[in-house]
Amino acid sequence: MSDILAPESEAAPAQDSFVVESNTTPDGGAAESDASFDASASSRRDEEPSADATSEAASTLNQKKRSLEGRKATYQQQINDLARQRGEMQRAYESERREFESLRAQAEQARPVAPVEVDPRAPQEDQFETYGQFVQAAARYAGQQAVYEAQQQHQQQQEQHDRQRWHDHREATHTDRLESFRTSNPGFDVAVNREDINLSTPMVDVIKASDVGPALMLHMAHHPDDAQRMSVLHPVLAYGEMKALEARLSVAHGSTAPSTYVSKARPPIRPVGSTPSGSVDDPSEMAFGAEYVSRMNKLDRDRRRR
Repeated sequence: MSDILAPESEAAPAQDSFVVESNTTPDGGAAESDASFDASASSRRDEEPSADATSEAASTLNQKKRSLEGRKATYQQQINDLARQRGEMQRAYESERREFESLRAQAEQARPVAPVEVDPRAPQEDQFETYGQFVQAAARYAGQQAVYEAQQQHQQQQEQHDRQRWHDHREATHTDRLESFRTSNPGFDVAVNREDINLSTPMVDVIKASDVGPALMLHMAHHPDDAQRMSVLHPVLAYGEMKALEARLSVAHGSTAPSTYVSKARPPIRPVGSTPSGSVDDPSEMAFGAEYVSRMNKLDRDRRRR
């Protein structure tokens, strides 16, 4: 209540409405002058792009944008063209493939089918009165075929075994002859180990099967011209000349000359108008010997000249 009843204090005098400007900044520094403020404002106005420059930049940007869109449309068109060409090529390939398959099927149908070989001994159903008789005959035939095939297989195996045994025996015998021949001829290996002498298969066969095989090898080493001449002859002629040489070397080394096999078969029937038997121009009926070999060599040379 004392506050309420207290007399009012005098009101403070009103201040003027104008603001006193100060040349100092809040931190106590000197404020910029009006001249420096105007200069900075003018500088900022100079840095701002003008309306013409802005319009020119916008125009350049639009041109680049349109150019980019044009290139994009061109690339897309090229992609579309390539896709279309690929589709056309794929359709053409499929068409050619179908045509090829059709032609191949027609060729397969037109190709004659090779007839199936039928054993004439095999029983046929129409040869019997009842089906049971046919079944029995077919069973017997199947058993006979099985036995025949087993016999053939056994015979082939036996022939192969005999050939292998003969080959092994020939190789072992030839090796023994070489060892024995080296004992009496120390320079044998040096003489025969030559790369300039080629022997054909008939020549090698005669050398390995002959009792004077090492002597034949040494003869070829000392006479390379004869070896070269015989190596290019027909196998039959080369075999004949090697056997003739074997006979001469057998006599020279004191062994018995190999006997000449004379066939007991009848001579072949000569056609009408052919050269009579015993003609000097046809040595086919002559006994094997030096004259036979000479005539056959002459015939071989005449054939090669033709």
